[in-house]
Order: sequence, then structure tokens, then C-alpha cells
Amino acid sequence: MKNLFTLEISNTNSFLGLLEGDEVIVSAMEQPKGNGKDLAVFELSGERFVSTFTRFGNQIMLLGEKIQVVREHQIKIIGKVVGGSHWSIEKAPAVTGA
Repeated sequence: MKNLFTLEISNTNSFLGLLEGDEVIVSAMEQPKGNGKDLAVFELSGERFVSTFTRFGNQIMLLGEKIQVVREHQIKIIGKVVGGSHWSIEKAPAVTGA
């Protein structure tokens, strides 16, 4: 499938169950659900990271060890994590807070 790519996790986030060095497989075609369960890859200020999230109006709440709220126009959803090495996944941090 040509719309799949991998990202290497660059920092551990026990809340998300991701460890530094894990690789995640990301589908750029699948949109993650904002249900707090799907892992998504986001881009903010030129950096990519992995997080669960939910939506609140025009805001996206990134759910991790700390909750971070970002306006929808400030962040880009790159894709949905569909697999990986840890749960059988270029470097991207698992969001740990602002």
C-alpha cells in the first residue's frame, strides 16, 4: 500500500504504551477517530508526534500524560497509527505535554 509509512518513536510515553525506538505504521488514508482511543500522527510547528485525541468544538485535545488543547487550524492530522513494532511502528515523539 503506497499511503503507509513508518515513524520511529523518539521518546517513551507509558500512558500511550510507546517506548523510545518503537516504530509505528501510519496510514495517511485513514482518518483517526477523535474518540480518545485511536492513535494519530499530528504535525504542529513542523514537528510530528503521536497522540490520542478528542475534539471539543474547534479545538483538539491531545490526550497523554498531560492534556494539551490546540486550535484545529494550528495542527494537522497526518494519519492514523495502524500497527507497529511494540504492539507488532523518521523519529516522532509521543506527546507528553506542552
